[in-house]
Amino acid sequence: MSVFRAIEANFERYLLAGILLGLVAILAAQVVFRYLVGSPLVWSEELARYLLVWCTFVGVSLAVREGRNISVDLLPVLAGARWMRAFGVLALVGSAIFFALMVWYSVPLTQRIARIGQTSPGLGIQMWIVYAAVPVGMSLALLRAIQALFGIVRGDPVPGLDEGEPSVIHEEV
Repeated sequence: MSVFRAIEANFERYLLAGILLGLVAILAAQVVFRYLVGSPLVWSEELARYLLVWCTFVGVSLAVREGRNISVDLLPVLAGARWMRAFGVLALVGSAIFFALMVWYSVPLTQRIARIGQTSPGLGIQMWIVYAAVPVGMSLALLRAIQALFGIVRGDPVPGLDEGEPSVIHEEV
């Protein structure tokens, strides 16, 4: 596997791992400074919150890539195995439309925040950086949904459906 393919296949994982590592380090430092030094870091909670926002929106892309995004599978289960691919395609198309709308409306909002020049109260960073999590994460998710749709056209399995993962409905109670 080439380096480019490895990065493409694991981009979200690497990015999320970096964000979560930073989040853990910041929160650990906050605990140390608060309880051992006696002087809490005033900026750590704000930065942790912003990193969590980024983690959430990039995580959507990873969920789409792995077919683990939220879905209701009542109709596919009732319709049978023949219709699973059709419902998978329908779900991906619906998701892609949603992601495209999110990008369409979040880019102007992010640009407006950048023009205003709003900064965060504790860190003083530009708030457009925080708001950029929405168009970046949704663009990545849109890309992954389109990738999955092209894969289905090529004959690849539908992410989350064709791998044999049982649905909650299939499990015995």
